Amino acid sequence: MKMPFSSVQHVYFDDLDALNILHNVRYVLFMERARGELINALGFHWHDDVADNPDKFHVVAAHEITYLAPVKGEGDLVVLIVVTHLGTSSLVLGTKVQSMDGQEVFATGTTRLVRLDPKSFAPCPWSDRFRKAVEPLVTRA
Repeated sequence: MKMPFSSVQHVYFDDLDALNILHNVRYVLFMERARGELINALGFHWHDDVADNPDKFHVVAAHEITYLAPVKGEGDLVVLIVVTHLGTSSLVLGTKVQSMDGQEVFATGTTRLVRLDPKSFAPCPWSDRFRKAVEPLVTRA
């Protein structure tokens, strides 16, 4: 898989605020959807049983977003994702929300995920299968 991972997201009328600008919380939603697409593309699916896909038992530990320019009105945009860190139990993704032609960057961000043990809810290592899929994608941002 080549990096950055690219996901097209559509801005609908109900994503907009009274000024016809994409509501700030929707950026997180688009980043989440793109992250889900990336994880699916790596062969890890939410509908898989936790015994077959133990790595789906993870949480978002942090989101950081910098808003650079407003998205005005309905239409398509692109969310780009790069994997910037794979730790023992953490994964950090860098994101960029931009216009379809790449000429305008609307926001940048990072998301830190932490894998949890399903019984104790304590951080635990990613599986070997997950590591094997993700390690080749790690790039330094």
